[in-house]
Amino acid sequence: DWSSDVCSSDLARMPGALRLREDLIPDGKFGRQIHERLRPAYITVHSTESPGGTAATHGRLLRTGKIKATTKWNKRGYNFWHFTVDDVETVQHLPLDERGEHADHEGPGNGTSIGIEICEFREPARQRAAIERCAKLVAWLRGKYRIPLDHVVPHYFWTMVHYNNWHKPCPRIL
Repeated sequence: DWSSDVCSSDLARMPGALRLREDLIPDGKFGRQIHERLRPAYITVHSTESPGGTAATHGRLLRTGKIKATTKWNKRGYNFWHFTVDDVETVQHLPLDERGEHADHEGPGNGTSIGIEICEFREPARQRAAIERCAKLVAWLRGKYRIPLDHVVPHYFWTMVHYNNWHKPCPRIL
């Protein structure tokens, strides 16, 4: 059973400030053709690199298969993650017990971490609001999974082995 391990009672306990909305990538499509279990030990924070794009926009792109992988080492053919946060809402794209493709390819990042993308805005107030929403989501996830603070990492933390141990400079907004 690949239903999310975030159940209705968990959502009820989530801070209201997160304004969580589920917009899951369809089961069996756009990277979710294969299901690999995730046992969260890390939280990986990214930024979208698409100024002005909202969490809703990213949800639609993921749900319709528009965020394709750009390397041959991504065996799923798509990039996908668990949450996108902006200044208005938090959108969940993937069940929290399912592995995404967001941190590294065959390394431990994808297999052990929940992926969160922070939307980028040119307006400082909107950017601050998105970062604050991300911090609240991280705090909630840390409590739910007992993830220590030193296991909340930027994308840069994970080595891209196929790129001579390169570290992607992400999240660029932090």
